[in-house]
Parts: sequence; structure tokens; C-alpha cells
Amino acid sequence: MTSEPVARRQARRVVTVVLSLACMTAQATSVVIDIDPTEPANTGFTDPTPRTALPDNPGTTLGAQRLYVFQTAANQWGNLINSAVTIRVLAKMVGLTCNGTTATLGSAGPHTAFANFPSAPKGNTFYAVAEANALAGSDQDPAADDIDASFNVTLDSGTCLNGTTGWYYGTNPANPVPSGTVPLMPVIFHELGHGLGFISLTNPATGALPAGIPDIWAYYQYDLQTGSTWAGMSDAQRAASALNDPNLIWAGKATNAQAPAFMKPTPQQVLLTAPTRLAAPYPAGAAQFGPALTSAGIAGNVVLAMNGSATDGCTAITSSVSGKLALIDRGTCSFTIKVKNAQNAGAAAALIANNAPGLFTMTGSDPSITIASLLVTQELGSLIKTALGSGTVSATLSTGNQAAATKQGCVRQYAPPVLEQGSSVSHFHSDAYPGLLMGPVLNETIFNHVDLTLPLFKDIGWSTNIDDLLFYDGFDGNPCAVVQP
Repeated sequence: MTSEPVARRQARRVVTVVLSLACMTAQATSVVIDIDPTEPANTGFTDPTPRTALPDNPGTTLGAQRLYVFQTAANQWGNLINSAVTIRVLAKMVGLTCNGTTATLGSAGPHTAFANFPSAPKGNTFYAVAEANALAGSDQDPAADDIDASFNVTLDSGTCLNGTTGWYYGTNPANPVPSGTVPLMPVIFHELGHGLGFISLTNPATGALPAGIPDIWAYYQYDLQTGSTWAGMSDAQRAASALNDPNLIWAGKATNAQAPAFMKPTPQQVLLTAPTRLAAPYPAGAAQFGPALTSAGIAGNVVLAMNGSATDGCTAITSSVSGKLALIDRGTCSFTIKVKNAQNAGAAAALIANNAPGLFTMTGSDPSITIASLLVTQELGSLIKTALGSGTVSATLSTGNQAAATKQGCVRQYAPPVLEQGSSVSHFHSDAYPGLLMGPVLNETIFNHVDLTLPLFKDIGWSTNIDDLLFYDGFDGNPCAVVQP
């Protein structure tokens, strides 16, 4: 068959950096970084600003330190995957979205994708170009790069993310990240994963397949509610599935077999038991006040707590929450005031819905508080509120007793109820504990390990440098009941 590409962006190369492979195994993949010509001269990876070398980064200019981090991350990926074809990365550091509260740290993806190339495992199926080259044993598009990658140079200006002073250019995870900085290494490591093929090429908004045929991801994206992979769905079904959390899961055997090695029970969790569509464990933040939760937990129906027309729990709660799990919005007043007002109204426990991404421990002290409380994510709070509009929501608040970000033993994909272009369906779920390399929220501690990413690459056909016995020792069973395609 002839090799068929999807549409791609064109780019020229002006500077090429060949990565040192001295520390790699004989099987390691050669990776080349090409500096994107659209990066302004003397900025980004070529910025000549003098810098003091770090113990784990010998660069003496700002550009050199940035490039060293990129080289280190690429070297690590080169050690993990096998390809006889050099992988070329078109890289630049330019201004991306940035303000006091949010910033796009980086983005990357395959330059193009190919179907029906020589030795393709599945016919009429698109693979990211780096993997297509590896499987074919030859470069399907020698004149072009394989991965396009951009990173936010503006972060070093100190104007992004209040309290952040800039990027940290260390590469050794044993060295602490300085306060107020964001490590570049985990961001590049994550984004290169997308470029190598950790990405859905289906349009999640419309459900349209690339050029009308599935990509390899569509055979492993499985909707538990529909009972079908994306490859077997209509466009409308795929678009709906992209929002169908927690029912969108990964059906690959290698990933699900390895999940117990990397995904642990959360210290605290909210286990939704109704409606069925949302039934799953969700991680939660603990409280410094009130009684500790047990593994048996506190079960009940969730109700939205109203204090007049507000939902912040900062004044006496006027809605009926007696014996129920009171859902209260974060903001305006302290956590202890909210929980005490829920207690005074007879609530069995309180759930505080975050008003920003992430989880943390709720601080405060009030010895008179006798009910338990947990902080839930902004995403879960929205899911519960929507579900309350059409029926009953039941939950158990407890210490974690099963792996988060799983359902029916299967690893969940990130499918929030409001589509997030560039994040939805191309990440592991944000509920995973500890956070995974390819989750939608940056885990700043991941410098040099890939957790479930490599098993997923094995699922979609990549050859890796990790021995199968090392991977599967102790995890021979597949906890996911979905049959791998």
C-alpha cells in the first residue's frame, strides 16, 4: 500500500543540534533537535544572556541551559523507545498564553501522521509520524521534522503566574526545585510524549476522524457506557464520549496490567455511587480540623447547601442538609466557617468544591467542629451540581481504598464535562494518584520516569527498551474487563 499522510505544517530548519548518545544503549533511538526558524534570533534556545552553570546543567548562557534541558529529556526518551529512523524535533521558545493566574507552559504534537505505510500493524489507521517511521523502518517524510514543540519563554519575565519568577533549568530530580520557579524538565519530558504519539488525532469537539479513518488511539479509547471503542462509533457518539467522564477509559492490556504498580489509593477520596454514569472514586483534599475519616467512611446523598441565594456557606445554611453530605463552594470565608455552618444545619459531612484547579489540605482550627469534610476538585464539583439537576447523587467519604482514576479496573482518560482543547482525551485522568507524567496537570516531580506512559506506548505498537519481564513481573493479570482490540 502507499503511505498516506495527514495534512501537516511546513517549516524550514536553520540550526541543528545532534544529541549525544554516549550514555545510551546500543538500541537507543537517535534524536535530533532543530531550532525553529520562527524563533527570533538571540532569544529562546539561542539567548546569549550569561548564566552561571548549575551542578546539573553546564550551560553558561540562558539559551544553552534551556537547550541542555531539552537534550536531556530527549536523551531519556531515546533510551526508552526503539527506532532505526532518527526522530527530529522542531523546537522553539516563544511567548505563549500568560497572565497572573494561568499560563500555557508548552505544547507539542506530531508534525503529521501516516496510514498504510510498509509494515503498518493496522490498515487504514493513522500513526504519529515518529512511530510510523519506526514501524516502517524508513522515514515517511525525510524533508520534514517529526515533532513540533513550543515552550513559553515569557515565564522567565516574571509576569506569568503570580509569585513565579521563571523557569528552573536543573535536570537532576534529586536537587530541590527553587521556590517560585517552574522546572522546565518535566514540561519538555511530557510534551515530547505527546509528540511521540501520546495523543488522539480525532477532533474531540466534532468526533471527526482524521481524514475519515481512525488513528491508533481510537482502537483503545473505550466508552463503558456506550460499550464501544471510538473506532466503532459515529462522530456524534465520539463527541459525546469526549465529555463522558468517568466512563472514557483506555482498553490497552499493557497499560491496565501495569496500573497497580503506579496508581495508588488516594489518602482521602469521594466515592460516587450514584448516578451510575459518575460512579467512581475521586481524590480529595483533607481538612486540618474535624474528625478523621475511616476506611468505612461516611455515606449519604449529596445536596447543594444554600445560604439564602448563595452557595458559599459563609452564613447560616437555609436549605435542607440534615443527615446529608452538604456541597459548599469555596470562597469568601474560611473553611472552618463553612463546615461549622453545615454542622449547625445538621449535615452529616461537608464537601467543599474548589473554585480553581487542583487539590490541597484545607487549613484552619475549630475544636467545636465534629463533622468530617473534604475538598473536591472544581471539575468534580461541577459534575455533581449538573447531576443534582436531574436526580440523586450518592457518595461515600473515606480514606482511599482503591486506585483513583480507574473504573471497573480500567484506567480512565481525561474527559472533563467542558471540553478542553489540547487536553481532553489526550491525557490520563487528573484523578490519578500520584499524578502521572501524561496527566493534564503538571507533576513537577517527574524528571526521569514515565510511569504508565511506556505501557501505553507498547499498547499502540511502539517497541521499547524495557524488558517485558521487568514490566509485567507481579502484574500478570489485567484488572480491566474490557477486551483489548
